Amino acid sequence: MRQVRRVLLGGVCLLMAMAPARAEMLQFSSSGGMKSWPKLADIPEWHQDMESSLRLGANSLIPDGVDPATAEATIQARGFSRVGAGAQTSASQMVESDRAAAPAGTEVKQLSDVADKDGTPFHLYSFAPAGGQGNWKAVAYSEEGEYLLAFTFNARSKTAFDNHLPDFVALIQKYARDIPW
Repeated sequence: MRQVRRVLLGGVCLLMAMAPARAEMLQFSSSGGMKSWPKLADIPEWHQDMESSLRLGANSLIPDGVDPATAEATIQARGFSRVGAGAQTSASQMVESDRAAAPAGTEVKQLSDVADKDGTPFHLYSFAPAGGQGNWKAVAYSEEGEYLLAFTFNARSKTAFDNHLPDFVALIQKYARDIPW
């Protein structure tokens, strides 16, 4: 009987190890229906703004002590299911879609990939406004099982972009498929 249990337990462990990586998505009920977004680790001097999160349908972070409406920098984390009508099926499709939707003259540049805590690569791109004046952003794209992930860092100036990009990279490096709280 012990041997049967061991074989069954070993089989269950093997199946769990073979299961594809899957983003841990948090679900919230709102007046606009269900909202979901990736679970994130805490980063120093930033916090989640629930009102912005529910409005944007993303895990929305802002620097501590700042009004979300006037924040010089914000971060949003979104997870998109690969399943469904018209759903994108790869991170490269998301990159091309965002590149096509960028305002005319935007300089899109691939930066170095950033690995999350699990070692999963996030492909990082910067979107610089034409002439360097205006809103800057960086988007990190990744794939986890049935989800495509897009973490977006928005800055109202080049200075804010340069000052907070390390916070954004640190968030990606702390992200993991399963974040215990």
